[in-house]
Amino acid sequence: MQIWNTYRNRALAYWLQNNDISIIPNIRWSDERSYEFAFEGIEQGGTVAISTNGCIRNKTDRYFFKKGLVNMVESLKPDTIVNYSYTPDDIFNLCKEQGIEVIQIENYALTVRKAVV
Repeated sequence: MQIWNTYRNRALAYWLQNNDISIIPNIRWSDERSYEFAFEGIEQGGTVAISTNGCIRNKTDRYFFKKGLVNMVESLKPDTIVNYSYTPDDIFNLCKEQGIEVIQIENYALTVRKAVV
């Protein structure tokens, strides 16, 4: 299922780019079994989008997210990472220390919650 969803993500990105629509590739992974296909088809350098939403709630999830982030950075060598969710320093300082720009965009659910409160 993960491979299929990654394929659909890349196919849509390809179609958009062929229709002159600029995109930021969205990268998702689970554990080390997903690294081979999760980073496939993405050019090195440039900007990638990721999300910590629902991925760092407990120690185990946080461990796998951070490990995948390190692997993604080693594989893709992005210049910029756009995270559309919470960007904790204990996870993203490694990227910043390597000179990677990390941009946080609040996810929609958090934006709505702030408006209600």
